[in-house]
Amino acid sequence: MHQKTLNNIGMNQHSVKLIQQRLLDYGVFITALFIISIYLSTALAIIISVLMGVLWLLTAQFQMLPTVLKDSPVATWALLLYLCFIVGLSYGDVPSAEAFSILMKYRELFFIPLLSCFFTNERYRIWAWKAFIIASVLTLLGSYLMDFGIMEMFRHKAFTLKSRITHGIFIAFFMFFCVHKVFDNKKYVGWYLVLLIFGVYNLFFLVDGRTGQLVFMVLIPLLAVQRFGKKGLLVSMSLLIIFLALYFSFSDKSVRIHEGLDNTRAYINHQSEKRPTSMGIRYKFWENSLKLVAEKPWLGHGTGSFAQEYQRVTGAHLDNRKNPHNEFLLIAVQFGLLGFLTYSGFLFSQYYCSRTLPDPEKWLAQGLLLTLIITSLFNSPFLDHTEGHWFAAMIALCFAPNISHSKLEKQGVFP
Repeated sequence: MHQKTLNNIGMNQHSVKLIQQRLLDYGVFITALFIISIYLSTALAIIISVLMGVLWLLTAQFQMLPTVLKDSPVATWALLLYLCFIVGLSYGDVPSAEAFSILMKYRELFFIPLLSCFFTNERYRIWAWKAFIIASVLTLLGSYLMDFGIMEMFRHKAFTLKSRITHGIFIAFFMFFCVHKVFDNKKYVGWYLVLLIFGVYNLFFLVDGRTGQLVFMVLIPLLAVQRFGKKGLLVSMSLLIIFLALYFSFSDKSVRIHEGLDNTRAYINHQSEKRPTSMGIRYKFWENSLKLVAEKPWLGHGTGSFAQEYQRVTGAHLDNRKNPHNEFLLIAVQFGLLGFLTYSGFLFSQYYCSRTLPDPEKWLAQGLLLTLIITSLFNSPFLDHTEGHWFAAMIALCFAPNISHSKLEKQGVFP
């Protein structure tokens, strides 16, 4: 009887493992759909993200978490940053509902170690990059169709599925990806060149999101250094200067960049603006945010405190905009120097880990890091749903540790 019981337990365990393996096989497609959904639909992305969490539990991938955190400093720092938001619930005067709302918005930070558990599997990584390409092409195609009036009902304020800022960030990084593929993938070099041409035109002459334009202009010199060293940097900077000179002189699409430069000059010279502009508002956000940081420089005002504290200091209502359009300042206001150093550690860990990767993976990882830094200077990417989920997925994809199958089998986890 005892032997029969043991045999039944063994059979049940075997059945469970077979089910888990089958779920993991289907999970490849769920992960790919999750990445595509980030570009296309917020509601769909939320639904599939829940499925990813359920899949993580049912397939026992959570057992990999200690190993992932041990082998991936990026995942560890992401979890530490999320821990700041949890600890920040214990202090501050903000209503608990508001604090928990911000905590939920930053759940993307936990998605980095969660997705890293899946991306230790090479098949998952391959399909994720395919999903990234498909989603980027669909985003670009949709933008042009809106411009032609074919998808007018789906457009955002600009010719985009998402906001102009989000669209610009996605397309700028995709252009960086395409240029690298022009050098690496001779089979599809023609297609990548076509995508590059249409992407650059879309970025500067159709959608004109300044964050995306700036990201692209910073990524190109990075790519030149990665591929050609100092000579490449000199050539790329010369070409960029020529392009920008022509763009400013002859294109009416450069008006937003001119506006941003005028706002900057006006702020530096303490000149009042005739009407509020996005850059002018940003500068006031940053100035007042620094005042809040100075009030509580060590631990900040607590999770979700920015909107309430900003209104207290300025008397200005933020119209539900709960951030200073700067991730560094938003975190510093809430968690002081502790939060600022943790976010900086999170960014530095990406640079540190990128240096250990093979060249193609290293170059893309460094480009993603630079994209995140530029975006964090002018926006709060992890507060925003689409950007936050996109950065979480791409960071996990670029930095998931390469854990050997034998090591995972010892833990009883399917790789």
